[in-house]
Amino acid sequence: MSSDLSIAQVLTDLEAQVKQLEDQEAFHAQQEVFHREQRALRAGELARIRERYETFKAAAAAAGEVVRRVKVEGADESAPPVTISKMIGRILDAKMAGERLTPSSIAQEVNETFAKRLRRPVSSRTASVALRRLADLGRLALVREGKAFHEALYTKR
Repeated sequence: MSSDLSIAQVLTDLEAQVKQLEDQEAFHAQQEVFHREQRALRAGELARIRERYETFKAAAAAAGEVVRRVKVEGADESAPPVTISKMIGRILDAKMAGERLTPSSIAQEVNETFAKRLRRPVSSRTASVALRRLADLGRLALVREGKAFHEALYTKR
């Protein structure tokens, strides 16, 4: 520090620093109170949202169990073997109108539902042919045409 400063100047500078620090302390005290209030508000909101989330999650799980229990009728072993197209038709009868379908998802569902009636698993290519024919008949609508890098997408009418 320079020795050229007078005592009055040093006192004035120190008073200014004290004033500035007091102002900052008061400001941060206000901010602390504000943030404490905001934290309490957000904690209440978070608790309410968590409760709604858990309720919705439980309801969705219950609905999923109901949907899983409903199986396609006619999958018993006593029935005579039918064609793959008819199996896919039975799967489609259980679908809701507007539900989106892909050949691989239909093939997987046919393989799960009619596993004991099939000589070998249905491929997605076979399911694709059946879905394309059903679309030509008007039972399905083509949403997206299949390409080499993605499969076709259909929706039930």
